[in-house]
Amino acid sequence: MLTHFQKRKLTRYFNCLDVDGNGFFEKEDLDIIVTRLAKTRNVAEGTEEYEGLSAGISMIWDYARKYGESKNEDKVSLADWLAHEDYILASEDFLENYMRAITRGVFDLVDADGSGEISVEEYTEIMSAFGVAEGIPEWSFKHLDLNGDGKISKDEFVTIVEQFHLSQDRDAPGNFLFGPY
Repeated sequence: MLTHFQKRKLTRYFNCLDVDGNGFFEKEDLDIIVTRLAKTRNVAEGTEEYEGLSAGISMIWDYARKYGESKNEDKVSLADWLAHEDYILASEDFLENYMRAITRGVFDLVDADGSGEISVEEYTEIMSAFGVAEGIPEWSFKHLDLNGDGKISKDEFVTIVEQFHLSQDRDAPGNFLFGPY
């Protein structure tokens, strides 16, 4: 069962996905996120790279609908989102096979230049696509860069995402993944 603290963090995440702020994560929100990210990266719609961006973000959408409370095909409510997260976090096998797999896929999506590391610019691009206000991604990155080298490695990213989802330590760096909660 999700703790109050987890719900608070996961609600912040949900609000980033609900780009239009109507209280639901919908296909239109997904499309806005992909379009923003593609525009930032100068990726044309219909290209293989565009489809890769869409597939990366769609993983989040697909699983939220599949494991949400209502299983609504058209939209995900906050209650659905929290139920989906509770389901994932309740099973060690599912946590390993889903969350860590999604995390690796999202890392590859954020790592635009394929360097194997996320720069502050790359992190800012994805967070801006999610509608996170200017300045917050840079602020968050300072917390997330665990070794202070100005980059986030794949291992750091996995740690960050695990902290975000699992940590009850309010000062854990991963809690700032989507900005202040």
